[in-house]
Amino acid sequence: MIRPARREDAQRCGDIAVAAWERVFDAWRELIAERPWQDSFRDWRERKRASVEAQIRDHYAAAAVTEIDGEVVGFVTWRLHGERGVGEISNNAVHPAHQGRGIGTAQIRHVLEVFREAGMTSARVLTGGDTGHAPARAMYRNAGFTRGIPYVEYFLEL
Repeated sequence: MIRPARREDAQRCGDIAVAAWERVFDAWRELIAERPWQDSFRDWRERKRASVEAQIRDHYAAAAVTEIDGEVVGFVTWRLHGERGVGEISNNAVHPAHQGRGIGTAQIRHVLEVFREAGMTSARVLTGGDTGHAPARAMYRNAGFTRGIPYVEYFLEL
């Protein structure tokens, strides 16, 4: 069941975000040298948790969660840029124990319907091109996203 988020969902969504993004940050660690990774990402868990919890707690009207048997197993947050007609998907994740069942795709389709109902004419989402983001890319394609702009971020040990 996908339902509107509530403030009290914030901590659980933070837990899900940290568990789900572990694969991404592990992939990044393999791509860049240890020193730049440590300098840039050593505190990623705290930052990701804080970002997601704040988004859910403070902007819960622009968030939804997915429950299975009363347990929150996933979430999606978004922003509406009404002046441009763009709905932007921001943080979203499904707990690793529940991945691979179509929950993420259902969440994305849900938020796309929210965008349509709000009068948005385009949807946007940013994801990585690394192996850690491969499941996310597949999810977005399954939800109907077909066009994208390649993105590269460089790192250098000084």
